[in-house]
Amino acid sequence: MNPDTTYLIRHAQTSYSARHLVNGSLRVDVPLDAEGLAASRAFRPGWLAGIASCRTSGFTRTHQTAEALLAGRVVPVDADRRLNEIDYGAFEGGPWLAYGDWLRSAGRGAVPPGGSESWRDSVGRMLDGLLDCLAQPGPRLVVGHGLLGSVARCLADPQASADGHALPEAPYLEPLALTDDQLVRLVADGRRLLGPARAEAVAR
Repeated sequence: MNPDTTYLIRHAQTSYSARHLVNGSLRVDVPLDAEGLAASRAFRPGWLAGIASCRTSGFTRTHQTAEALLAGRVVPVDADRRLNEIDYGAFEGGPWLAYGDWLRSAGRGAVPPGGSESWRDSVGRMLDGLLDCLAQPGPRLVVGHGLLGSVARCLADPQASADGHALPEAPYLEPLALTDDQLVRLVADGRRLLGPARAEAVAR
């Protein structure tokens, strides 16, 4: 196994994600449901045996997924809140389509009512968190959320468009394997997608 590899996966199923409801607030912090826990415990690809470090978001469902995948192994796991799901504001707990319709109308730089960040800013911080995982020993496991998974998959596919209005849903527990060089390029491409305002903020 190449030690210079990061495996990015989306957490397993929750009662919200099964119904396409959004959860970006730690005050709610929806855990895995029974099906998600069972799927995490049953997921045993060969590459898991070589994982040297793991990073999750601050949400319980990513911790639960990581713990189930790494059960019985001593692997350092740390949480980085930059990997947290987007703050959906007034759309919290509602259907993703409602947020998606608003995003299409308001634009990627708009902050949702009652929220604290735009789509652009949330993706930017997630990419920053993903890049910083390179400081951890590899191979690495990163357990994130649907938005990061969708954006990363689109950025990794030259035929896809990482447009916040029409991103395909990231599958549960399906790894996106990135070499260190690929991860650096993916984040750079993402920053260009987000535009000069984000690039200038990162430079500062």
